[in-house]
Amino acid sequence: MNVLLVDDEDYVLDYLKEAIQWEEYGIEEVYGVSSAEEALDISGRVPISVMVTDIQMPEKSGLELLREMRHQHPETKVILLSGFSEFEYAKKALQHGAADYLLKPVTGDEVTASLFKVLALIEDENRQRKHLLAAKDVLQLGLTRMREHLLLDMLLGNRYSPEELERQLDTLHLPFAPDQECFLALIRIETGNEAARHEDFELLSYALLNMAEEIFFQQIKAVPSLWSCKDSHRFVAIVLPAAAFDGNGITRKIETLQQAVQTYMKRTVSILLTRPFVFREDIHRQYLLALNTFWRSIGTRTGLLLTMDEASDAAELRPLTRLHQSPTMLQLMETGRWDEVEDRLDQIIEELDSPVCRTQQNLMEVVYYLFSSFSYMAHKQGDSFSEMIGDVSFLDYPIYFHSTAQIKEWALPLMEQFQRAVSEPASGRSHIIRQIHDFIEEHMQEDVSLTRVGEHVYLHPVYLSRLYKKETGESLSSYILRVRMEKAARMLKSTNKKVADIAKEVGYQKTQYFIRLFKEHYNCTPQTFRNN
Repeated sequence: MNVLLVDDEDYVLDYLKEAIQWEEYGIEEVYGVSSAEEALDISGRVPISVMVTDIQMPEKSGLELLREMRHQHPETKVILLSGFSEFEYAKKALQHGAADYLLKPVTGDEVTASLFKVLALIEDENRQRKHLLAAKDVLQLGLTRMREHLLLDMLLGNRYSPEELERQLDTLHLPFAPDQECFLALIRIETGNEAARHEDFELLSYALLNMAEEIFFQQIKAVPSLWSCKDSHRFVAIVLPAAAFDGNGITRKIETLQQAVQTYMKRTVSILLTRPFVFREDIHRQYLLALNTFWRSIGTRTGLLLTMDEASDAAELRPLTRLHQSPTMLQLMETGRWDEVEDRLDQIIEELDSPVCRTQQNLMEVVYYLFSSFSYMAHKQGDSFSEMIGDVSFLDYPIYFHSTAQIKEWALPLMEQFQRAVSEPASGRSHIIRQIHDFIEEHMQEDVSLTRVGEHVYLHPVYLSRLYKKETGESLSSYILRVRMEKAARMLKSTNKKVADIAKEVGYQKTQYFIRLFKEHYNCTPQTFRNN
C-alpha cells in the first residue's frame, strides 16, 4: 500500500514522514506533495491507498481535492487536516466522504490512530469485496449448471410446456424462444491413444467452449451466450439459433472452431451438425438421430466435420466378418494356437480400420467379444478374468475405447499374460515364484510394490497377487513384510547398526513406521528385541 501526504507547508510533510513508522503498518511508499494538482497527478500514476491532506491550500482546497479524488479514485481513503475547529468544516468533510478529520497541529500519535482506523476500514472493505466476488462466482456457476441441466433434460426427452420453457429460458438469460429454429452440434474431443480422464475432459471442454463463445459470438462474457452441455457419452452438445447464421455461415464458424482447437489445444475434434429444427418440439429426436449418425458415419475416425445431409450421402457401412470367421479367436485359444490368436486379432483390427467398418458399434463389438472369450477361458482355468484385468468399468461406458490402437494396447498384454496363465505347468509357476523371491531379496531397500514386481515377471498386479496366494498360501504383501522383518531381526542381533539405518536397509524411509510394524510383528520394539 502507498500513502500520499498533501500540505503546502514543507515542515508538516517532513514531520509526518518522520514521526510515523509507516512500514509497521504495511506501507511500502510515502509520497509528499505541496498542492492538489500534484496530488491528482501522482494519484493517476501510482495506486494510493490513503491520502492525508490539509484543507487550506492555495489554488485548490483540500475539500475540492477530496471531491475530485472521490470521483476519480473512490477506493482511496482521505484523512483531512484542518486548523479550523468549526463543526461546519468537519460536516462538509464527512459529507464529501472523508475517512477521518483531524485538527492541526496534529501529533504523530493522532495520525497513527487515524491511520490504524482507516487501514482497518480498507481491510474490511477488501474482505467484503472478496466475499461479494466469491458470491458472484457461485451464482454464475449455479446459472451455468442450471443451463446445462435444462439442455440435458431436453436432450434426454423431458418435455416442458411453452409457457414453462419460456419462463425457464428467461430466468436463465438464454437467447432462445420455445418455437425458434436452431441447430444442434455434437462435438467429440479426441485425445488419440491417451487415456481420457474425467478431469482432462472437463478442462478440454471448458477451453473448447470458451473458443466457441468467441468464434460464434465474437466475445467472451461472464454469462456465456453459448448454450451447451456435456452428455454421458462425453459429447459436448451446443444449441445455436438458426437466425444468427446465414447461408453456410454456421459451417464456416465450425470449421474455424476445429482449426482453433487444433492450433491452441493440439487436439482434433469431430463435429456433427443437424439440419435446422424447431427447438422445443424436436430437440430430443434430433439429439438421438445425431448420436446414432455420429457413431455410424464418423465412428472412430478423427477430425471430421459432417452435416446430416453429408452423412445421408455417405457410403453404406457394413458389419464385421473376420471377427466371427471359423476358427474364431475363442476356438484358437481353446486349442492352444496362440500364434494364430495374435494373427487373427491383427486381421480383425485391419478390417475394423477400413472406412466401411470404422464405427463405434463395431469397435465395441470387438471389445465385448474379447472380454467374453477371455472370461470363458479364465473360467475353465478356475480363475477370475475380472481379477486378472482389474477395472472393468469400460463395460458400462460405450466410448471408453475410441481407437483400434487402444484395443491392441489393452488386449495384447492380457493375451500374453493369459497364455502363460493357462498353459504354464506347475513347475513353470514355481519358477515365477523363485523369480519373485529373488527380485524382492535383491531390491528390498527399494520399492517392491505389487506393480513393480508384476512388471518384473510380466504379470498384471492383480493376477500376480492371486497366483502367488494360490501357489504359496500366503499373500505377496505378507511375504514382503515377513522377509523384511526377518532380515531386520537378523541385523539387530548380528550388527551394531542404528535402528534408523536398519529400517532403510529393509525398505523403510520413516523409522517410526518401521518401529510400529516391527512391534506388530514381534510384539516388542527393535531396541527391546536387540537387548533381549
